[in-house]
Amino acid sequence: MKNLYLVQVDVSACTGAEQAYLPYTAGVLAANAFLNETVKENYCFKEFIFLREDVDNVIERMENPAVVGFSNYCWNTEFNKLLASKIKEKWADCLIVFGGHNVPENESFLEEIPCIDILCHGEGEETFRDVLIAALNNDFSSVNNISFRSSNGIISTPRTAPGEIAEYPSPYTEGWFDSIVKNHPEITFNAILETSRGCPHRCAYCDWGLLKSKTRLFPLDKILAEIKWMSDHKIAFVWGADANFGLFDRDVEIADALISAKESTGYPERMRMNYSKTNFENVFKIVKKFKECEFDRIGATLSFQSLSPEVLHNIGRKNMSLDFFKNLLTRYNQNGMKAYSELILGLPGETYESFIRGIGQLFEIGQHYVFEVYSCILLPNSIMGQSDFTERFGIKTVRSEILRPHFATEAFAVPEYNNIIVETNTMSREMWIRSTVFYYFAKAFHGNGLLRAFAIWLHYEKNIPYEDFYDGIISYFEENPDLFVSSMYEEIRQHADDISQGINNKKLLFEPSGDVVWDDHEYIVLNFLAEKDRFFSDMIPYLKSFDIPEDIFANLLDYQKNILRTPCDEYQEINLDYDIHNYLQSIYINEHKPLRKLTHTLRLTDTDVMSNWQDFGKFVIWYGRMGWKSYKDKAEMSE
Repeated sequence: MKNLYLVQVDVSACTGAEQAYLPYTAGVLAANAFLNETVKENYCFKEFIFLREDVDNVIERMENPAVVGFSNYCWNTEFNKLLASKIKEKWADCLIVFGGHNVPENESFLEEIPCIDILCHGEGEETFRDVLIAALNNDFSSVNNISFRSSNGIISTPRTAPGEIAEYPSPYTEGWFDSIVKNHPEITFNAILETSRGCPHRCAYCDWGLLKSKTRLFPLDKILAEIKWMSDHKIAFVWGADANFGLFDRDVEIADALISAKESTGYPERMRMNYSKTNFENVFKIVKKFKECEFDRIGATLSFQSLSPEVLHNIGRKNMSLDFFKNLLTRYNQNGMKAYSELILGLPGETYESFIRGIGQLFEIGQHYVFEVYSCILLPNSIMGQSDFTERFGIKTVRSEILRPHFATEAFAVPEYNNIIVETNTMSREMWIRSTVFYYFAKAFHGNGLLRAFAIWLHYEKNIPYEDFYDGIISYFEENPDLFVSSMYEEIRQHADDISQGINNKKLLFEPSGDVVWDDHEYIVLNFLAEKDRFFSDMIPYLKSFDIPEDIFANLLDYQKNILRTPCDEYQEINLDYDIHNYLQSIYINEHKPLRKLTHTLRLTDTDVMSNWQDFGKFVIWYGRMGWKSYKDKAEMSE
């Protein structure tokens, strides 16, 4: 019997981790392969390697491996390469097989990484099974969808269409993960739920696009059985692998099954889905259901990636009109439901002006809380990742270290990297840096709310575009370098500059919260809240440059300073001459009403006050991320 190991290390979970993902992809490969009698008769499955352990410890407990398969993503490829090289050093005859999203369609990995014997391209269930069978005779010429070494050099075999997923067994219900859960009672496990595979869209930045894969459905009874398994085995968090959950009517039934499981056992505790870009009615129903049982912290996805028509044309994407999204967002806000939006920085055709204008437009349609901007990763199997596309748009990348925010620095013993776009023929590297910095501060000041009240008032009452207000702050920092706020700007700007040059990604640590890595905008918020009076003192000259009437300015400043949550700040009482609070609340649901002059006392209460920066960082900045928990949550007014 030949010993088989499968490796799919978690994105961040190391030995001693409190939480970890079950290795879903590796489990699917094993479950399908061992349906085959030849595989059963000739292979002994030894272990899933799923934690980011010390590589030497993994080697020490291995027993004469004949085949080791590696599932490769951008967050584990370097770990895989290191482990594979050490396996090959000790067991030269061991067959090293790499597959997964981070394995390119060509043979380049074989040319670059000597320890790899075989690359599996595309979906792996049938290919990996066939590799195991072919390895018995050491003849891989009849296996499709692979590249391999031979005495005649590197050979690539024909690419064929993926198999029928309805026939694939479940690693959950077939028991492949039972021993992991049993043997690691110290770990709270998370899991992947895949109800469909494929995507009808062909966005150039996504590796679904190049696959030209239609959406295929897994059997509903299989999905319901997997949900029951997750519930019975106390899976804490479930990540939906679908590209467009909610696209099909049955997805509402699946959502109901998840909710029913939680209500009966308490598990899963949380769920996160990638929602459909077209079936908004189904998505609304699902998000509403999830909200009612506190299943999803994030809410619906109203993603744009860019609001530039030229960029959308370049990447093969078409968004609904802004008016449509404004009405949809208003509907979510009026129902107290969460929705967030995404943009991608570095897409072909984007300029600094179009990028910051896009963020301003998000605020204009009512997305005041929740937006994210992601650096564009050049994925090897995306349309954008092909050489003709990169040459056409002047795309230049750097290799940037991946940092996992909210984890201790020790979680990154083997660094992982992404190739991120930092320059195109329409955006220089310097403009990429400024765009990055703009996003971080716009996120801190608007999404997390540090200056949101001022930005909204200026937009509605003085027609100041949001992007002009926040771009002006960057210029203010540059013109006043000796200010406390400007020193923070320079640190963040230098961080973006370093990333643009491929210099090691700096780990941003806020000392009062301990050895925890923070995103740039979170780092800004934590530092400014810790010095709140100093922050506002530095910002007053800029805010006063807009000639806001003195009485309104004083009310805005008083409201803005006291509505913000900070540790140990449970209650504030302020006397106001204008109804600032209700004015802003109406704008949040896109029902702008004139600011009323009304002398009153406003009592602001944090009903879940945190007593220290560690808890505040975790529960307000991280768990309450994207701005929903930035403000005190109870406001009472008396005239």
